[in-house]
Amino acid sequence: RAKRKKKKKKKKEKGTQLFRQYVLIHQDMAPGFGKAPLSKCLCTLCVGASVLASFLNVQHLCHLDIKNTFAHGQVWRLVTSQIVFSTQSGIFFGILLLYVFREFERRFKTPKFAVAVLVLTTLSTIFQLTLLAAKVTKRLASGPYSIVFGLFTFFFSEVPPSMKGGLLFIPISDKTFKYLFGLQLMFAEFPHSIWPSLCGLLAGILYRSRLFPFQRIRLPLWIQRCCAEYCKCFHTQSRRRRNAGYQQVPEVDPSMPQQLFGAPPAVPLVEPDPTRVQTLVGMGFEEQQARMALSRNGNNVEAAVGVLGANW
Repeated sequence: RAKRKKKKKKKKEKGTQLFRQYVLIHQDMAPGFGKAPLSKCLCTLCVGASVLASFLNVQHLCHLDIKNTFAHGQVWRLVTSQIVFSTQSGIFFGILLLYVFREFERRFKTPKFAVAVLVLTTLSTIFQLTLLAAKVTKRLASGPYSIVFGLFTFFFSEVPPSMKGGLLFIPISDKTFKYLFGLQLMFAEFPHSIWPSLCGLLAGILYRSRLFPFQRIRLPLWIQRCCAEYCKCFHTQSRRRRNAGYQQVPEVDPSMPQQLFGAPPAVPLVEPDPTRVQTLVGMGFEEQQARMALSRNGNNVEAAVGVLGANW
């Protein structure tokens, strides 16, 4: 019994942590590329460069190659190998995933997200050059595989599924489709796109690990000011102004849901769906709070999460 209680408590704490991360990611929701200028620049640059390379028929000059890069002085391959897609499916799924992962820029803020992109790209380029030097493969596909698959490590560990279901005894959630898009991108130029994808995943794992202080790297302030002035990718602001937006949230007694939802309404409440109640409980909420939130919001999980998250 003690082991079961301990396991249940650990599961609840994990659900609470995942939900708090979910709230952090979605609290600054904005339409389109709002609050994500760097993601917008990346998508625009990748699409423009890929279309231009296809129109000029110079895609063979964009992938990474040790001999041509260093012996023949074609150093532009170090850049084009990380931004130019060679296939139409790569452009579609790559830009789609970059658009999805713009949420991490909103969470990390643009300067930290820019550092993550630079670290992931640099590590992945080093890994790809190592593979070519060791003659593991003769050719590697070009494109921002390092950024996309590096951000997949954040997506896997920090974004909990908000909807769960099943198909023929196979568990499916809203994250499943993103993983399918990633697999499609990984095999977009098979077999040349496999190795860059794996290099991106390895770069993301190293960036998130505590073995190396990559997450402590900060972008110099003068670079942020230059980008804010010329390309509008950063919005510099003082620390006092940032801290002015924070407010002290009063403590709430979980045993008294009236503090969260106020007095009961005069209209009859909707009977909460047990499956959706368990979904909210899995996120770390008390069952009584989850039932009350679903009753007040017509069994709408997203609305209930918004109410509970606002009073977390």
